[in-house]
Amino acid sequence: MSKKTMQKRPILTNEGFGFEWDVTPNYFNKNNSESEDSDKDEDNEPNKKKMRKLNKTQQLEEQKQEELRLRKVEEELTQIETNPQNADHFDRLVLSNPNSSFIWIKYMACHLQATEVEKARATAKRALSIIDTREEQEKLNIWTALLNLENLYGTKESFKQTMDEALRSNDEYQIYIKILDIFAESNKLKELEELITKINRKFRDSLDAYLHCATVYFKLNKSGKARFILQKALSNLPTKLHVTMISRFALVENSDGSPEEAQTLFEHVLTSYPSRIDVWSLYVDMLIKSNRIDLARHALERATIQKLAPKKMKSLFNKWMMLEGKYGTSESVDKVKECMNNYVDLILKNKK
Repeated sequence: MSKKTMQKRPILTNEGFGFEWDVTPNYFNKNNSESEDSDKDEDNEPNKKKMRKLNKTQQLEEQKQEELRLRKVEEELTQIETNPQNADHFDRLVLSNPNSSFIWIKYMACHLQATEVEKARATAKRALSIIDTREEQEKLNIWTALLNLENLYGTKESFKQTMDEALRSNDEYQIYIKILDIFAESNKLKELEELITKINRKFRDSLDAYLHCATVYFKLNKSGKARFILQKALSNLPTKLHVTMISRFALVENSDGSPEEAQTLFEHVLTSYPSRIDVWSLYVDMLIKSNRIDLARHALERATIQKLAPKKMKSLFNKWMMLEGKYGTSESVDKVKECMNNYVDLILKNKK
């Protein structure tokens, strides 16, 4: 091929056929390029093998590092769950457990430890807005914590405002009882007595309300006022609830007041209602719990002397047998069996 033929021909532009066309042959350059690339590939083959080996080693190392990182994350999450230390930790916890009042209250306590009262208050309100409305107990726990906060760190106005909101959002009786306990714990006696008067007037037909108020007075070593609550209850409650009221009050008196007074109350009830097996059972259980075994034994002996229905007598004898089996001797057990046999003989004789 001549040099003249090898010269580059003019390029046809888009002014001609609408595209550019370089008709210069390039197969020589193409072959040279392919040859050079082939040589380069052969030269780089050992390097590629080496790189592949290095990449595999690096992958193993990266995998190991990733496992270590995940393990560290798991340990951090476990630590956060068991011992959260700051707001970030608690934010993670409430995100995964939005209905847990326990976590929310710990979050509030975290702010209070840092003397950040406003943040603790905001956390409580945030909890109330997030916790599911069906989780009534969880919400009540938050309201109680918020009332505690306002009682300790707020003003009279902020406490009253929170109390009013709590009463609108919850069962009134539950809120009043929570506030009563808060006043007792903080020893705010004036506010406590005013609230007890209000509770006894507002819930004058509630046996539980009288008992709770009496219990609070006993725990504050105000036994006289607690016993006055009993008298008020008996004057307001229907007659059919009097035995239950006195019996349950006697149990509170025994644990927080005078055991002797409690015993006297039960004796008065049983004198008037000797066939009330439920009262005998409460009385004996109270005596056993107080480690007055002889008195419990004597009470059961008196109870089984009565000529009651077989079903009731069986219950009393079983209770007596259990007492002697745990605290008595073989002789005392034999005595119970003898009394049971005598009762059975009497029943059979009467049937004849």
